[in-house]
Amino acid sequence: MDRKGVHHLGLATLDIDRTIDFYTKILGWKVAWCDILEPPGGGRIKHAFMDTGDGTLVAFMCPEQVQGIPQEFKTDINSAQNLPPAFYHFAFNCDSVKELEHRREELLKHGIDVTPVVDHEWCRSIYFNDPNGLLLEFCTTVRAFNDDDKIMKHHEQPGPMVSNPEEARKVREKLMGRPQAHPARA
Repeated sequence: MDRKGVHHLGLATLDIDRTIDFYTKILGWKVAWCDILEPPGGGRIKHAFMDTGDGTLVAFMCPEQVQGIPQEFKTDINSAQNLPPAFYHFAFNCDSVKELEHRREELLKHGIDVTPVVDHEWCRSIYFNDPNGLLLEFCTTVRAFNDDDKIMKHHEQPGPMVSNPEEARKVREKLMGRPQAHPARA
């Protein structure tokens, strides 16, 4: 097998059962490997690898009573760094806009808060969160890249493929967070 690219992503959770349920029952992934690590200082770490469908794996570690690891911590990465949600996110491939729209409908059927399809000009995306607060994305590339795409500059991105301002606001909040109130200056 001559595969290139990502083998797996390693992430953290405080609720391994809820995480496995989300990725298997909502996203349709399969559990590939589970084990329990037993650190020398006591406690245990539940460790699960899930296959995204093409052999790429996403792994979660869930510490329980492990010395030196806090019992509670932010698992969504961005809020722990005081960053907007879009900075650390994980995008998974769809083969077409039709598949992307189908994924969106399936997420909605499961009660998942998902954005409308977003037009980034070169790709289309939908965004939603997993139970750990991680921002996830399904994305499909809609055209070949060209030389102009490689130049670091502002590129026009049409944004949400909707005319409803409320849906556009929802996309902005999902990606950049809710605007923070700034204290009045004296």
